[in-house]
Amino acid sequence: MIAAQASSQSYTVQSGDTLFLIAQKFYGDGNRWREIYEANRGVIGSSPEQLQVGMVLVIPGSGGNSGSGGNSGSSGNSGSGRGNFQAMLEALGAFESGFPSGDPRQYTSENSLGFMGKYQFGEPLLIDLGYYKADVFYGNGADKNYWRGAWTGKRGINSKEQFQNSREVQEAAIREAFNLNLQRINNTLGAQGQSLNNYLGQQKTYNDRGTSKTITLTLSGILAGAHLRGPFGVANLLLKNEVSQDEFGTSILKYIEEYGGYNVSPADFS
Repeated sequence: MIAAQASSQSYTVQSGDTLFLIAQKFYGDGNRWREIYEANRGVIGSSPEQLQVGMVLVIPGSGGNSGSGGNSGSSGNSGSGRGNFQAMLEALGAFESGFPSGDPRQYTSENSLGFMGKYQFGEPLLIDLGYYKADVFYGNGADKNYWRGAWTGKRGINSKEQFQNSREVQEAAIREAFNLNLQRINNTLGAQGQSLNNYLGQQKTYNDRGTSKTITLTLSGILAGAHLRGPFGVANLLLKNEVSQDEFGTSILKYIEEYGGYNVSPADFS
């Protein structure tokens, strides 16, 4: 017990603090905020959102050292908790495609609704990115991605098969998708007088089909959530607390949580 006390430190909550930012300060990893919350549940209350200025928290395992992880700034992600942008892409691609990282079958995979490739691209996204065009497509008169439209020749791609067999184009396209989605999220939030920076690093509790779920909002998680449910799905979550699911029942919160905390910045995909 004495040893445990010696390895902990007290901290008084300041204006603007969140558990994520406090964990970033002491551990260099904001995703360890739950350790602080569990150690101080009796002080904070039944929800992390009850954190208030002036509360005195015990920071377990901090060793009396506030650490050097003060980069809680613009990205809202931990600096080293889960890896870099490429690590995020590998994790996302493995889940989306159903094949492990490095398996060439990732790029040719296709699911029952016709989403294809390492990141399961659909017709609407590739239309928005300028690779494909069609009058009837998934979500607009079609019940799946039939790929009966025309390819534009962007990056030399003139067919579905060429797209599936081009690792380089798929990796470029996911970066273009992240960039477009981030622009649309920022524009939608800006129209309501909000900014994504107002949300990054915050712990939020949502109701997901009757289950209360607390997650930390980070840029990598936001990007993954937008890939699943589109930029407006993310905007509706942030602005209206609307939790949406995809065609297979996968919650946007699953992606925001599972792919959150990677060291990602807009420069990685701009």
